Amino acid sequence: MNSVFNKLATGMAIAVLCGTEVFAHATHPPVPVQRGERFLSEMEMALNMTPEQRTTAHAAFQEARKSAEPIRKELVETRKSLQAAVQAGNLEQIQQLAATEGNQIGQLTALRSTAFAKIYKTLTPEQREKLTGMLQARHEMRHGWRGVRRASS
Repeated sequence: MNSVFNKLATGMAIAVLCGTEVFAHATHPPVPVQRGERFLSEMEMALNMTPEQRTTAHAAFQEARKSAEPIRKELVETRKSLQAAVQAGNLEQIQQLAATEGNQIGQLTALRSTAFAKIYKTLTPEQREKLTGMLQARHEMRHGWRGVRRASS
């Protein structure tokens, strides 16, 4: 009787563990899509882009992303160094690193802007107007709170 009970208990324990594992995999959220990829997809749909326009857009953003990767890594290191300089109270180094950070952010902005310039060349006037509106709305959503704060000050 004990062996039957032990086998039954072992079987149930295995079933519970397996069920938990399956449930854990089933409820695990999907890997999030990167912001840029999501925006590109939304842009393609909203502008009703042709296959050629889509190819150009993907290539432009992929090239920008590839070129930006080393700059992003440098920017992370610059920000770490800047934080250390702040904590150490090294004013001269803070100035130097802040200028470096600004330069790196400028390089990233230039890469992104160049990608959009390549895309704008392929768009119709109506698509350009719509994309401009999308970019303005995106900017306001990301940075609009700053204007609200200033207005209430």
